Amino acid sequence: MKKVLQLVTRSDWAGAQKVLYTIAYGLKDKFDIEVAYGQGDGRLVKKLDELGVKHHFIKHLKREVSFFDDIKALHEIYSLIRKRKYDVVHLHSSKAGFLGRIAAKLAGVNKIIYTIHGFWGIEQYSELKKKIFIMAERFAAKFTDKIVLLCEREKERAKKYNIGKESQYVIIPNVVIPEEPYPKGTLRKELEIPDNVKIVGNIARLDRPKNPMRFLKVATEVLKKRDDVVFVWIGGSLVEDYYSRKVSEYIEAHSEIKEKVFFLGFREDASKLMTDFDVFLLTSDYEGMPLVILEALNNNVPVVSTDVGCTSYLTNCSTNDVHLMISYILQVLEGEKLCRQTKGTSHVRKFLSKYLRLYTEE
Repeated sequence: MKKVLQLVTRSDWAGAQKVLYTIAYGLKDKFDIEVAYGQGDGRLVKKLDELGVKHHFIKHLKREVSFFDDIKALHEIYSLIRKRKYDVVHLHSSKAGFLGRIAAKLAGVNKIIYTIHGFWGIEQYSELKKKIFIMAERFAAKFTDKIVLLCEREKERAKKYNIGKESQYVIIPNVVIPEEPYPKGTLRKELEIPDNVKIVGNIARLDRPKNPMRFLKVATEVLKKRDDVVFVWIGGSLVEDYYSRKVSEYIEAHSEIKEKVFFLGFREDASKLMTDFDVFLLTSDYEGMPLVILEALNNNVPVVSTDVGCTSYLTNCSTNDVHLMISYILQVLEGEKLCRQTKGTSHVRKFLSKYLRLYTEE
């Protein structure tokens, strides 16, 4: 049985970690899968323990750039790979992807795979920093056998930035593991929201790429037109507290929305709370293929989203126009079906078969 290492920068429970978990969940009987991870809140570790998947902590692997920590992390990853003798090393997220590919190449690994979970890690920065990260991705691509992208749009971005070669590209859209729908009512009960009041919600980090300020602007305008709506954001900051302060300042300055907008912070039961949403509103500036949209669609929650990453693959209601987003939300709240919105669980078998092929092909 081939030994596979999956490496991710943090041990949180976000998009890249959920994809990693899905692969481990679906292929652990076909491969000897192990996981390595850096700092974070450890939610991924709990999920891996439930699966019975062996895991390793990389002490100096952090999201932030630090020359000394990064060198130490590179040595830790290299030592782990040499010691455990993996046949395949599969990298997720930018920092783990860069250091892990170099370490795997130095250790003589036969197959090195890198999944790009969207280009927001590059595109959120100003020109100089952006160029540095693009150069890093180009460099690491030289040590990669296959680069997995989430949709055709992301493939075109890789070509635009000259990251790797087209012969390295494989498109594998994200999926979520099918689950029984949660019963409704938990969120309404907790926030004491009557049944006749609509809920527009989002589940996302309270960080820059997710643009919570756009969420607040949309909420402000919708609430001018309807008073039977509340807006709920579930998720806290991982990187900085800047947006926590900005959100508080905005709400204080707009007292008319104070009783209609809720920011709940991180919740383990976010997926359960989502079932009470009447509309899922994604306001991000940068995404790959957000799993939270797949989860919303699988709970039959209509989605209105900015046109980022692979969201157009999921729903043609995507838009970067705030006024159009407001119009869409109002129409959905009126009961109109605006667009075809596909479910994400139907492709799990195809998703796993593509990764199985990547791991096994010579």
